[in-house]
Amino acid sequence: MGLLDQGKAIIRVAPNELQPKSLNPNVPYGPQETAADVIACAHAGATIAHVHSRHDDGRQAFDDDSAGAGIYRRILELVARESDILVEPTNCRRGEDPTTSADVPHLWALVDQPPPGARLEIVNIDGFRLGSAAWDQATGTLYSLRKHYEGRSTQPYPGPAVVQEALRRGLIPFFGLFDLKDTRMLAAMAHQGVVSQPVLVQINFFCDQVTGATPSIEALDAILHEWRQFEIDAELCLFVRMAPDLDFYERLLNAALERGVHPRVGLGDNPHLFSTNVAMVEHAADLAGGHGFTLATPADLRRRVGLAIPAETAS
Repeated sequence: MGLLDQGKAIIRVAPNELQPKSLNPNVPYGPQETAADVIACAHAGATIAHVHSRHDDGRQAFDDDSAGAGIYRRILELVARESDILVEPTNCRRGEDPTTSADVPHLWALVDQPPPGARLEIVNIDGFRLGSAAWDQATGTLYSLRKHYEGRSTQPYPGPAVVQEALRRGLIPFFGLFDLKDTRMLAAMAHQGVVSQPVLVQINFFCDQVTGATPSIEALDAILHEWRQFEIDAELCLFVRMAPDLDFYERLLNAALERGVHPRVGLGDNPHLFSTNVAMVEHAADLAGGHGFTLATPADLRRRVGLAIPAETAS
């Protein structure tokens, strides 16, 4: 049974992303600011935080990601001292989606050398969208597209290497859907068992980029219709980037909650709508409450996806 079916809404907060302080001075940079903001959001009710590693001057820390992931490590360590909120690093290395395990060295570094008192549990992965696969409608099976055309489609498609490696290391992917092709691909992978269920899924809407569908309730319904071609146990959330105004933003989040989809919020997505990340979490909590939901705790989400619960929060 999904968390919304249990009356519990996940609030996923993205505190920084790529946004500059010039748009909102409260966008956190560096590990100290980011960790403090994530902890404050946890106290306000956030379940999970999707973070980017950034230097103190705001630069995306791709160099640090490739050199041991010190910034992510410090964020995880600082947050774990004061909160059990799940901290989810992004997958981007150079602003691109990963396709191989070598593209995201920071994820493996955090597993191989865990931060003091913390551990990596959930990771953002969009790499599946670049996988090429053929679909056999008769058997309901994915095959390698290249092998399919060569007449050697005897082995089911195992999924992109980055997904395989994340699962091998015991990590839970949070997948991003950009369009109907992505939706069909991930649904087929879940149906085939390439990724385990429940699947964590983010529906991505970009108001400021020509990426995916034009953000709308109709587009949300189309994606949900495609996703629900199979019976898949999943937790879905909606991400809306650079909404034109608060009314538009609220209409989409309310439509999502009505359709069994959790909200993602944060200055990293919409630095112009609220003054702080905490204010955005509190606003999402109010919207969820208006639909009769209480807030899912980090322990609720860990139980849902089969992660161990820290001893001090197990009760």
